[in-house]
Amino acid sequence: MAVRIGVSLGPGRSRAAAVRDRAVLAIATGTDPAKLLAEIVRAGPEPPRGIVLDLSGLLADRVLNRHDELAPVVTIRVVPRAASDPALARHPDDVIERLVAHRHTVPGGHDLFGNELRPLDRATLRLVCKEIEQGPARDIAIVAAGSPAQPRHEREVADALQSAMPDARISAAHEFGGHGLAAREATVVLNAALAGAAGRILDACERGARGIPFQVSRGDGGWVSPARLRTLPVLGIGAAGALRLQGAAHLAGAGDCRVLLDSGPHPMVGDVRHGLAVVRPQAVAGLGTVLVTPTATLTRADTSRVGDVALVKADDDAGELTCVGAAASRPTAWLDEIAFIESTAELERVRRDAQARATAIATANGATPGSAAVVEVSTVAVPYSPSGTVRVRVRVAGEAEA
Repeated sequence: MAVRIGVSLGPGRSRAAAVRDRAVLAIATGTDPAKLLAEIVRAGPEPPRGIVLDLSGLLADRVLNRHDELAPVVTIRVVPRAASDPALARHPDDVIERLVAHRHTVPGGHDLFGNELRPLDRATLRLVCKEIEQGPARDIAIVAAGSPAQPRHEREVADALQSAMPDARISAAHEFGGHGLAAREATVVLNAALAGAAGRILDACERGARGIPFQVSRGDGGWVSPARLRTLPVLGIGAAGALRLQGAAHLAGAGDCRVLLDSGPHPMVGDVRHGLAVVRPQAVAGLGTVLVTPTATLTRADTSRVGDVALVKADDDAGELTCVGAAASRPTAWLDEIAFIESTAELERVRRDAQARATAIATANGATPGSAAVVEVSTVAVPYSPSGTVRVRVRVAGEAEA
């Protein structure tokens, strides 16, 4: 089997591992990403088939400790009416709110099923565009009510802003899907704030890779291309947890298992299925804010619990496990949507459509055409909603292209 390299870049020391099958052939540590990549490539017995980088530590450090390196973000909410209470006008999490230089509201938006709640107020939109154009900020986050089902208002706002400011970098919430205005706003604000910093990190990585193709880890333990991460850097947030689980499972040769991580003050466990960490949209460890992009589900260890799968104890160094998990990772895709169904046949059609779109995304992320397969699909009723409202989640993974 070909050698693959996994790299975990941190704000302090970084690690890299050359992996073939279940064997770790070489380990390297350092503080300079370019030198680290060059060292691990030389240490391997042959040129690697590919490199997968985990940037989650660097991205989280920018958000938590190096706020001055992030771009100030202008946020636009497209909702039926502006919040009347100042507490509701801000984001509930301080880690997100401090990234927002200014917030605007444009009347408009849709409901969960794509029905228009209020026509887009184009007169207000023109005023907002003029005000932003006169200011210095050029990283803009747009979140509209109901945009996962109907992104028309978000797209019209984005088009108006791009026409007024061709140099603006615009992030729109419908690109990430998911549910909940607060989680969707947190995701799109982080994405806008990280765009410049992620680009500089990737530039350094490309210099270090010296022409060898590399991919970047996602929060769900899969990976995407550097070009896509430049546009959607929030996808790299929180990847280390999933990679550690997958690294431990890979070294143990267990496709389905429960992994015990006991290197910290409180032992944690996480599940792995089909070689992929079990993930959900949730609060990201360290940041403490809920995003719509999924990350590994880790809980306090309960040694009295008897599971139906093997228990793998992760004895190796956490950084090394992260590198192994990155090297063994695969291109993935995740969809989390709301649908309205009136019959079993319609439910099957909705699921087939979601699986087909997730497969196309995984293939675009680098999966060999025809290799992508569904590893998770769930359909559950949405509480406090009209009968027939369901939430559809689909996860697809494929094999890397040669």
